[in-house]
Amino acid sequence: MISKMNMKKVNIRLVFSSLALVSLLLTSCKEWDEHYDAGSAVEGSATATIWENITANGNLSQFAALVQKAGYDEMLKSTQTLTVWAPLNDTFDYEALMNESNENLRKEFVQNHIAHNNYPASGRVERSISMLNLKHLLFEGNGNYTMDGIAVAQPNVASLNGVLHTINGKLQFRSNILESLNNKDFPIDSISDFFHSYDVLRLNESKSTPGPVVDGQLTYLDSVFDDYNMLTTQHYAYIDREDSSYTMIVPTNEAWTKAKNYILKCYNYVNFRYIDKPSSETTNPTQEPVTLSPDPGFWRDSISHNKLLTGLFYNNNIYDNKKLVKWANGEHPQIDSLTTTWYDRIYTEDATKMLLETTPVLKSNGAMFITGDSLHLQPWIYWNPLINVEAEYSSNLASVAKGTERTERVTAENQNPLVPGSVSNQGYVTVSPNTNMSNVELNFYLRGARSTTYVLYGVFVPANITNRFIPQEDIKPNQVQVQIGMNRANGSLPANPTTLTRTDTIGYDEQGKPITKIVNLFTNDPSKVDTVCFGEITFPICYYGMAGSPYLRVLSRVPVGNTEFDRTVRIDRFFLLPKELDAYMKQHPDYKVHY
Repeated sequence: MISKMNMKKVNIRLVFSSLALVSLLLTSCKEWDEHYDAGSAVEGSATATIWENITANGNLSQFAALVQKAGYDEMLKSTQTLTVWAPLNDTFDYEALMNESNENLRKEFVQNHIAHNNYPASGRVERSISMLNLKHLLFEGNGNYTMDGIAVAQPNVASLNGVLHTINGKLQFRSNILESLNNKDFPIDSISDFFHSYDVLRLNESKSTPGPVVDGQLTYLDSVFDDYNMLTTQHYAYIDREDSSYTMIVPTNEAWTKAKNYILKCYNYVNFRYIDKPSSETTNPTQEPVTLSPDPGFWRDSISHNKLLTGLFYNNNIYDNKKLVKWANGEHPQIDSLTTTWYDRIYTEDATKMLLETTPVLKSNGAMFITGDSLHLQPWIYWNPLINVEAEYSSNLASVAKGTERTERVTAENQNPLVPGSVSNQGYVTVSPNTNMSNVELNFYLRGARSTTYVLYGVFVPANITNRFIPQEDIKPNQVQVQIGMNRANGSLPANPTTLTRTDTIGYDEQGKPITKIVNLFTNDPSKVDTVCFGEITFPICYYGMAGSPYLRVLSRVPVGNTEFDRTVRIDRFFLLPKELDAYMKQHPDYKVHY
């Protein structure tokens, strides 16, 4: 039982609680009024929808007409909580917008002025607002307010389903990179048409309303689809996302055509046969023909386009690429390296050359660099790279005849300091003859060779690479013949591989014309790790991505009884330089090739 004294205490508590609640309600009402006052007279009705308040304001009749044309009046009548920044009459080109397609009008104008949620102008404001079209615009101020730099004329028209602000002008629509792939401002419709040919609508299951299961498949009562472009995923370049930052090198139509024609020559695919284990000692049967499906032309076109796009995308959030943002803004700091979205790296000289003669254009999610009439990507970086074959890798060594191979290791600690040069990857292969009279044979796969002309080099290792105590007179050169086994242009296999030759200038005649000699046996300098040029070879077909490949055959050629040459062959690696890269390196001796 509650005593009278306790009852008094309860009543007093109730009185004070009631007073506190009344005070809180009065304070809240005052704060709410101040929240929507912000120093401006508020027109409209807090019991009316945003759409009703817009149509009731004669100064917003143009905006109202455009919203209605785009079909967004129903949204502004709905129970969704929204904020609208409505431009006043005659502060924008109304007639031009009325003549826009509904699709452009919706995305570039109406959705650019509406956001979900409530964003009143009160006190200090500095917020990045995500609009309906997902563009991010800055709403800021303290007493006086702007939206993306446009002055707010009348803030805080309280409405039943949100808040309305009137503004002195249209909010600028900033295209993202994907949206800018068109022919409106630059002649880039070649890459634009190709890129947008991959546009699809993809079902957004999380936003769609599930329906009954029919024949084991879930159906939807209300299906919501999102725009999707598979190339953005394929190249890890999400140039459609507003919360990302990318740089895209965009070739003009002329630059696109030049690059595409070059690449197509390097990717001449045909159906072909190949030898699985090439060797002059055995008659290995060829494998079943490589038959490309649906046809070689499809492979050629598809891979060529893919290669053309590979070097065009850069994520600005990667440290190396942050200088691209400065270049886009007119600064030109030195670029040490850039990293593509495929995590390939290009370095100072090549990176700078790529940006020359380009026009940077800022976008809502990064920048585009529009090229001139050429795409200044070095072709050997992405489209036609050098082919490097490490001899010590068992996967590269197809077969050995008349000898025994073993892998040798060379490190900074065990290399003979008297031997100049270095061994790549700290390893090489040694092939010793089975007898004192044998000439060894080595066969290597040349995987990934394109249909282009290469200059072939081999790196020979001297016998004393890790042993300084071998007498100098015992260190002898090799003498070898080099052959290439490759397909004809129609994919068939010739009976014998092609023997490589090199033309050397050995002097000049009285008229100053060079005197040349054809070299078909090659020797190395045994006093160093020596790189030997074997000459040029042109492959008629492309093997990139294929199971089969051409092969390289190295044949020791030491005559019987000869003691001038070493029958044991030590090979570090072989590499095929595209002919234009070989010429470029001779013109630029300090140029470094990364592979």
